Amino acid sequence: MAPTGVRVIKKMDYDGEWVKKYDVSSLESFSVVGERCDPDTMNWIHRHFPNALKNDTWWQTETGTPMAGNLLNTKQYGPIFPTLPGSVGKPCPGFNLQILNDKNEECAPNELGKVSIKLPMPPAFMLTLWGNDEAFIKKYLSESPGFYTTGDAGVVDERGYVHIMTRVDDVINTAGHRISTGRLEEVVNDHADVVESAVVGFNDPIRGECPLAFIILRGSQASLPPAEEARIKKEVGDKIRADVGAFAKLIDVIIMQALPKTKSGKILRGTIKSIVNQAPWKMPATLDDPESLTAIEKSTAAWLADMKAKQQK
Repeated sequence: MAPTGVRVIKKMDYDGEWVKKYDVSSLESFSVVGERCDPDTMNWIHRHFPNALKNDTWWQTETGTPMAGNLLNTKQYGPIFPTLPGSVGKPCPGFNLQILNDKNEECAPNELGKVSIKLPMPPAFMLTLWGNDEAFIKKYLSESPGFYTTGDAGVVDERGYVHIMTRVDDVINTAGHRISTGRLEEVVNDHADVVESAVVGFNDPIRGECPLAFIILRGSQASLPPAEEARIKKEVGDKIRADVGAFAKLIDVIIMQALPKTKSGKILRGTIKSIVNQAPWKMPATLDDPESLTAIEKSTAAWLADMKAKQQK
């Protein structure tokens, strides 16, 4: 299932009280697909389904088959290597995966860069774009000669585990540091009261690109007392400074009831970013819940008005 599906359940049943009411002993494996799975969500699965094999995967429509994952052996032996929450595992056979910098040089372990696959690709890979060979070459094969450009940003750690952090377009350049929104969301989601988040870059006229967090809280509270809301926002901001660094300071935290997603569960971070920065945007054809996008518009408008009022003071 998609991690979004897990987060929905986690939001309403964080302690697994409903899980305990049912016999889940027949569940042998649990695979998450379709979007990045943050460590807190994978750890929730670990806690409440301890006997099931866990697997995260990373692939794209263009590739037709997983590029990275934790291949499962028989239940007697389990995964072929230990599961690492936050990682999609290791490259699958047939994929020479490398992390490249802007100069198309291979990055050092744990250095953020472009996730690229050295050519040739396995047979499942797409052959072209229908009726447009030039666009196929330009979009996927030209940026890093000799490589397929996936459009994702990530790292490979010292053990060879692949971490897909975000789309390349969602990497924030703040205070001279390049950081993925996925890394920031990892830290935000690790807060005890947060079950899901979306971090986007806000173009501040003074500080430049600053991370802004939209968060979903545990349970289904329609609203919080001002003091409680202030506490959570402060703790989330403090956690980012402690776990990532002062350079990644959040410009603010906005509490939401839902985040706009596609029908397959992907958070529409690009659309949220456009709304936040008052840039032109179109209603995505794949949007699952239009009301969630309307809520983002209203909350963002109120936040921008509040920011303007504070600056005028």
